[in-house]
This record gives sequence, C-alpha cells and structure tokens, in this order.
Amino acid sequence: GGTSTDVSRYANGYDYVSELEVGEAHLFTQALAIETVAAGGGSICHLHEGQLQVGPDSAGASPGPACYGNNGPLAVTDLNLISGRIDPDSFGFPINKPAAEQAFNEIVAKLRASDPRSQGIDLLNGFLAIANQKMADAVKKISINKGFDPKEYQLLGFGGAIGQHICDIADLLNVSKILIPFEGSLLSAVGIGSAKVERHEIKQVLKPLADKTEVLESIDQLSTLALRQIKNDGIE
Repeated sequence: GGTSTDVSRYANGYDYVSELEVGEAHLFTQALAIETVAAGGGSICHLHEGQLQVGPDSAGASPGPACYGNNGPLAVTDLNLISGRIDPDSFGFPINKPAAEQAFNEIVAKLRASDPRSQGIDLLNGFLAIANQKMADAVKKISINKGFDPKEYQLLGFGGAIGQHICDIADLLNVSKILIPFEGSLLSAVGIGSAKVERHEIKQVLKPLADKTEVLESIDQLSTLALRQIKNDGIE
C-alpha cells in the first residue's frame, strides 16, 4: 500500500488472533492475523542525524511523492521511478520524473556535506534496501517468529508497488516461488468484494468430550446466534 505493507500467512486455513489493536483501541474479537509495517510507496525517505530513514511518515495521496508534482517529499515511489522500476508511460496518470530527481539530489547534497565521498547510487540503493528489509521483517514476524519457515511457502504479492519489491523481499527470505495475480494491484478491493461473511462465536463447555449432548447443543446455540448477527447486519 501507499503507507504500509500488510502481510499474513495461509496454510490450508487462516491464521486468526483473538484480540488486536486499532490505533488506541484494544479490541477483543476474532480477526485475521495481519502484521503491518510503515513501508510503502508513499514512505518518506530522508536523513535523520546523518542516517538513512524510510518512514514511518508517509507523503500520502496529497501531496504524495515528489513525482506527483505537488511539491511532495522524496518517497519510495520516487526511488523506484529514478531507478527504472517504474515505467512513466504505464503509471496511470502523469508523473514528474525531474521533480523526483530534484528531491533526490537535495538529499544527496546534504549527505555529501558531511561525507564528500558519498555517491548518489549508494543513497538510492540504501533507501531501497531499508524499505525492502522492513517488508521482509514483517513477513518474518508472522512466520519465523511463530515457528514457520518462509522457504516452505510461496510469496503472493499484491498492491500497486509489489512488482517493484517482491523479488528483493523473496531473496531476503530465501523464498523461491513468487505469485503475482494479473490484477494484483486491485487484489484488496477484489478480495473484500468476494470474501465470505463470517461471524465467530465461542463458548466454554466444561464437560468431558464424551458428553456429546451438551457439546452439540452449544454448537446449535452458537450457530443460531451467529446467523442472527449476520441477518441483523442486513445480510440475507
């Protein structure tokens, strides 16, 4: 996405969490386990105390990256444009490459003020390496940190900028198979439109497993409750 990278794991079933945080709200509800990091096409690239920094602040849609022509800051999209990972003629709307190069050269000048040996190509590769590492680290949190090896998985990419980053991310994770759907940039919108509507209900049954009667009655009660909630949402 423009502001973030969202990742999750699928292996013959979905990975859920029973609580999550949205902003300052702590919700106790069943949800897909999704890890989000502030690294995307709109992530601002700058120097902080002489160190390269990518995000967490984003240029957003307005002003957007420098190449949008609205006096925006240098962002990951600008780096992909300068490095040739973006074809301006296929971008969907006019983009301003000279504006991106100007924003980039301003940071190169700042870096050379403290280190005259600095090269523009090193700065470009450095920023992109940081962005890719952040995205790969997000994948590690929902795989390696939970005991799953990314090498045993296929990396499915989506989002408008995924083609510019997925190969580098796969290399960092030692993933050998990549899948990018034909409409990968629209996958979020397509997915939310075709996703099944679900409700999860949980009840504790403190009985021996052999006591099937109460277990089956509880399942019926929960099914009725979940269906009622779906109908209350206006879904037949």
